[in-house]
This record gives sequence, C-alpha cells and structure tokens, in this order.
Amino acid sequence: MNKTLYLISNAHLDPVWQWEWEEGAAAAVSTFRVAADFCERFDGYVFCHNEAALYEWVEEYEPALFERIRKLVDEGRWVIIGGWYIQPDCNMPAGETFLRHAVYGRKYFAEKFGVKPTLANNFDSFGHSRGLVQILAKCGYKYYIHCRPGDKPELPNHYLWKGYDGSEIIGEKQPSGYGTALHTAHCKADTMLRELPDGGSGVCLWGVGDHGGGASEKDLELLAEFSKKAAENGDVVKHASPYEYFDKVKKEDLVPWDKDMNSWGVGCYTSQARLKSAYRALEDAFYATEKMCMNARLAGTVYPEEKLGDAEKALLFATFHDYLPGSSVEPVEEMGLRQLGGALDTLTKLRARALFAMCAGLRKAESDEIPVVVFNPNPYPVEGVYECEFMLWDQGWGDMVKKPHLYTLDGREIPCQAEKELSNIPIDWRKRISFRAAAEPSSVTMFVCKFEDVKKTPVESLPEEDGLFLFDNGTISLKISKTTGLIESLKTAGREHLSSGALRLDVLNDNCDPWGMTVSSYRDVAGCFRLATPEETAVFCAVKEPLTPIRVIENGAVRTVVEALFCYNESRALVRYYLPKTGAAVDVSVRLQMYEKQKMIKLALPVNGLKCVTGQTPYGREPLRSNGDETVSQRYKHVAHDGGELLVIGKQTYGASIEGDEFKISLERTAAYTAHPLGDRTILPTDRFMPHIDIGTNVFTFRLVAGEDLLDRAERLTQDFCELPFAMSFFPSGEGTRPEQGLLVTGDDCVVLSAYKKYTYGEGDVVRLFNPTGDARTVMLKFPSFSEKVTLKPYSFETYLKEGNSLRPLPADECEGTFKV
Repeated sequence: MNKTLYLISNAHLDPVWQWEWEEGAAAAVSTFRVAADFCERFDGYVFCHNEAALYEWVEEYEPALFERIRKLVDEGRWVIIGGWYIQPDCNMPAGETFLRHAVYGRKYFAEKFGVKPTLANNFDSFGHSRGLVQILAKCGYKYYIHCRPGDKPELPNHYLWKGYDGSEIIGEKQPSGYGTALHTAHCKADTMLRELPDGGSGVCLWGVGDHGGGASEKDLELLAEFSKKAAENGDVVKHASPYEYFDKVKKEDLVPWDKDMNSWGVGCYTSQARLKSAYRALEDAFYATEKMCMNARLAGTVYPEEKLGDAEKALLFATFHDYLPGSSVEPVEEMGLRQLGGALDTLTKLRARALFAMCAGLRKAESDEIPVVVFNPNPYPVEGVYECEFMLWDQGWGDMVKKPHLYTLDGREIPCQAEKELSNIPIDWRKRISFRAAAEPSSVTMFVCKFEDVKKTPVESLPEEDGLFLFDNGTISLKISKTTGLIESLKTAGREHLSSGALRLDVLNDNCDPWGMTVSSYRDVAGCFRLATPEETAVFCAVKEPLTPIRVIENGAVRTVVEALFCYNESRALVRYYLPKTGAAVDVSVRLQMYEKQKMIKLALPVNGLKCVTGQTPYGREPLRSNGDETVSQRYKHVAHDGGELLVIGKQTYGASIEGDEFKISLERTAAYTAHPLGDRTILPTDRFMPHIDIGTNVFTFRLVAGEDLLDRAERLTQDFCELPFAMSFFPSGEGTRPEQGLLVTGDDCVVLSAYKKYTYGEGDVVRLFNPTGDARTVMLKFPSFSEKVTLKPYSFETYLKEGNSLRPLPADECEGTFKV
C-alpha cells in the first residue's frame, strides 16, 4: 500500500458573511485560542492558517495569545500559509490589488513571525483568474491550493498552472472542500486515503469552517485511531505542514493548464451592484491618488504613508470573497458602503492636498479670470473631456448669462461649453463647464476661464431624418431612434459597429440566490425596458407638461448630450448618451431605478458579425466564453467583429454574456441577501417580508470606443477613463517655485504605469509597469534626475526600485529577505 495522507488542519474564518466584522473578530480570537491549546496539548498536531487581518485582530484583542502563536510558529507546530491580507474574490479585483495583498501580508508575517510563505491558498474563492499565476510567481510563491470550482471534472486536481507571460506555479484543487463537519474529519480522511493510488500521496483539508472552529478534541482522538489503523495497513496518515506534501511534487509529473479556474457562483459577478460600484470607485481613486502623492513630493509635501495605508486596508478588506461578490447579509453591505466611503473621503483630501501643493509657482489669475487646474497622475499626457464647477463673482439675476471661454496659459482657446450645474438655484451664479484638453503628465495643467455676456438661449437639438437623431463629428457617425431611444447605428470610416437597437435594457427572470449556485447563465428574458411616454416622462422629471422622452439636453463645442427615459412596470431607467465633437469615444450613463424583485438587468449590444469578446483580467486579457454562459472580467471588454473593433469600458460592472451576435453586460440582480440553496428546502420564509438586493437606484457608466487596433491599447484607454485626471477651480497664490515634472513614461502608447508608490521596506520608490500586448515593448522612464530604458516581455508586468539615481528590478512583493517557511 504505502500511501501517505497529510492532514492539514485549518479553520476557514469568514471575517464577514452572515455576521459583521466584530463577530468575525471574536470567532478568530476564540478559534485561534483553541487551536493554540491543541497544538500545545497534542503531540504532532499542526494548525495551518493565513490572512494577516485575522492575526492583527488577535494581536490587538488578545496579545498573550498572539505571543503563544509566535512561539508555536517558531516550533513548527503552527504553520502560516497563504500570507495575504485576506482570502479575496479571485476574479474581480485589479491585478495591482492582488499584489497589494501579498505586499501587505508578507511584510506583516515577515516582521511578526519571520516567515515568508511559498504556498498561496484561497480555499473558498469562487473561481480563479489565470492572471494570478504571474502575480504569485513574481511574489515568490511556488504553490497554489484552492477548492472551487470543485464540480467541474474537466479542471485537473493537480496541475502546472501557466500564466499569460509564461510564469508557472504548481496548482492543487481540492474538490472535497476545505473543511469537515464536527467529528467527521476521520471519515473524510478515510475516503481520501482509499482514493489514493498505491504509493501515492495527498492532502486532506479538515476542520470546522466558515465561522471558525477548526479542530475538536474528539476529532483529534478519532483521527489518532484512524492513523493507527492506517499504519497497520502500511499507510501513513499524519498531521503535517502542507509543505511536506508540496515540496515533493515534481512539475514534470503534472498536467499543464493555461486557462483560468472558473466558473462557480456566476451571480456573484453582479450581486450587490451598489457595493461593487463603491469598491471600483475606491480602487480607481486609490491608485490615482497614490501617484498624485508621489508626484506632489516634488512640491515639498510629505508622502502620506499612514493615511494611504488605511485606505489600502479598506480596499483589501473589501475584496473578501463574501464581501465584494455580494453574498453577505444586508448589514455587511451597509458596513462595506461605510468603510469604502470613508476611505474614499480620505483619498479626496489627499488628492486636494497634492493638487494645491503642485500649483506652486503658477501665475495668479487676472481679475477677469477664473482658473481651472487639472492634475494628471499618469506619466503620459491624457486628452479627454473634463468637467469642473465653480462660482461666479456675483449673482446674475437678469436675462443675460456669462458664456465661458477657456484658454491655455499661452492664450490658445480650447473647446469649452457651459452645462447644467448640479445645484438648482435659478440664477446665473454657479457654473459647470465641460472642456476638451490634453493634461500634461505627472503634473498640474492650468487653464483660465473668461466670460462673455450673452442672452440665454434654448439648447440646440440634433438634425433628424426618418425619426432618427443624426450625429457626425467626422470620426464617428451615430443614429439614435426617437421611437425606441436606442442606438440604430455607430460607424467609423463607414464601418458599422453596432446593429439596430443597441443599448437595449433586458429584464431577465432570476431567483433569490445571490451566488447563482445552481446556474451557469441567465437567459430567461421576461421583457425589456421601453421608451416612456411624454406623460410618464413628465411624472418622472416632476414637470407639469408632457415631456418628450428622448431629447437633447446639452449641445456645444465639446459634446452633445441626449437623454432618454425608459420604463418597465414601475421601474425606470434614465440613459444619457454623451456624443463627443472630437474623437471616437461615446460615453453612456444608465441611472437605473429598479423595483422588480428576483430579476437581472442586462445592457444588450447587438453586433453584426461578432467574432470574439476579450475581457480584461488581473494583469492579462482573456477571450470570454460565447455560449451564453455568464462570464467575468474587469473594466474593459474588447469586441472584435466584421466591421472592426469596439472597446466597451465600464466603471462598475464585471459580469457579461455573449451568444450569437449579442454581447450583454450584466448590470444588477435583485436577489435576496445570503439566500443559500440547500437541496429542495424552501429558501425564503413565506410568512414575512425579506429585503432584496439593489432595490432602488444604481448608476452605471460606460465608454464605447469604436475603430481599429484597439486591443493592445485597451489597457491605456481604460486607465484614461477610469483614472481620469482630476479637474477643479483653484486660485494659485503666484508664489513659490514651479515643481519639476514627475515621472514620465515615453516611447510606447500601450505600456501602462500600474503603480507608483513608496517602497514598503525603506527609502526608495517602487515603479510597476505592465505590457498588455503579445510583443516585447520598450519604454523610457524619465525621472527628474535621470532616465533609464526598460524592456518588458509580452503580457508581463515588472517591478522596479528607484534608489537615488539608480533603478533595479524588485520582486513584486518587495520582500527581498530570506525567511524560514
């Protein structure tokens, strides 16, 4: 026989799920305390756990226990695996956010325990992006263990996982799960031992989980009896560190796997859209603000390491696999919105502080000028449409209004238009402008606004033909139906990118399960939103007279804005199309007021001759399944079709489906909170009201970029939209010295700066670049005091440490020391 089964004791601890964090912290402390007791009492017993957040709770709330654990780690009785901040969802966070889990967690475990794990684990995450391979490998990991998706036999249990850039890691799937019910660990061990081939070895994950618990005294006694019987048959069953198993695995014996490990719980790509939107807003703001703070050091400001660190921890905690996926109870959603909002508030203050400092040396505004400044955190110029509001010098009560004209500091006028301000005080006092400009890299660009007194006139509409609004800026031509409110045509260079009826809002029948445990797709269309009547529009807009449901609400030198109202039963959707006077980027916002329960809403884009949709993944890109199943990706979806290419960039969504010639973006699901299918049991009570997710208002924003050769530039175009430079009105003092321009990246328009931050372990700057293309790319990094050329391999990110006037490669986790496993 001579089989070997390694018993890996763990206690899966969800810090939030059916409970809030306080109860999660209590469970962590008590579970760790019991585990430490067993380690000290039972010879040979080994406990394994990861997640720096939980150890931090123990360190704060029970310091004596923390010291016991440190001693057990030194003795090898307690093994730290994973080494991340938390076990996150492994599809939706950005690649940089996964790296920050490793950077934070590995620093914590190195400093507190002197360990640097090489085994990563995400036991309960609902699928795993292929982008993790490069991230793990470049952080020094050798092995990866997970459990989901356990119901797909086509996915190997033991494999050599290959990343987009050629990185490799040894992967282990445990389809039987991470835990055991109380007093049943020996049963699971018996089953797994029987399934091992003669001479084979394997791992058995055991321990009561979800709310902690781990080992019990009776489980340990029953396992001791089972181990003794196994030894009588010539087999070895022993408590162990997982490294005893993994360090004997040979790469050459494994099946290569060059795909993701998906999918499971496809509803989680969409559930709790409000929380997902808040998370994405924080994620985008965090990396942009971090870059701003790095550049602001050139103006003499101190890098706000502690405050950025607090915001980063809120970001990392929000990625937890029952938090970001939307499978938690309502109080956790409310907690998440508080935490994410608080962190975002911190970032807005840091951003303003950095901007004010970077305005040193700019000239004072003249008496007839209102200055507008734009801070671009990126190391390359970003041309786009910016919005800014400010107060006029005095209130305008007459029939005349002040028309804005915007100028560069050298006197060149740039396209600008006045639009409806956010407030509703009916005098000419508050101004909102949109303008098209190029923001200089890693610095503040200043403009001045002057005014012309003109008589207020109605907004000019668009040309019409055969019941269609017509728009043409020389690059794109677009038609919107006045009958349906939908896009009928979008062309560049005479090539059609969308079929008739694009941006239709479909309503699909759904169920109460927020995970989507029992489905792989959502296809049961109950209907779609229709264009409202003038009477319904009047009621929605709170006006007395019937109002045309689709109309032009803004039109000027920068853009035309068309607004349309749609209805489905009592639900409403207000859609705005932002049509640029220059370029090929059409922005769309959808304000969805949903009151239908157990429904899914999808935004449909029919495309003639659709060939392939490629989605952004963590530090990679992946062709999405086109069989109608729900897929997951990040900010962009690249649509290749017979007429060219269409890049769809979203700020709030993850889920989508592709079938035939239709690409559909999943907006929201009105499932119930934590409604878990269990066989044929009735899930929701039938004697009371139960709240459902995302009832009420959510706002979704998208950018459609039509053209050719967009895929390799998709990463940069997405960053331009999601990390748009910050514009505001600010009056410089005219004093001080203009700071030097910050970091520049030149020589290629595809490579992106994904991170620019302070070095975690001391003095120096960390620079991370990503090449999202299939070709090697070379860029020049230009710092104020020196320049250096670097080349990035296809699909790879690289991390560098700038120390003084030198630049050198750095491990992605920034941890260069040698620590025991």
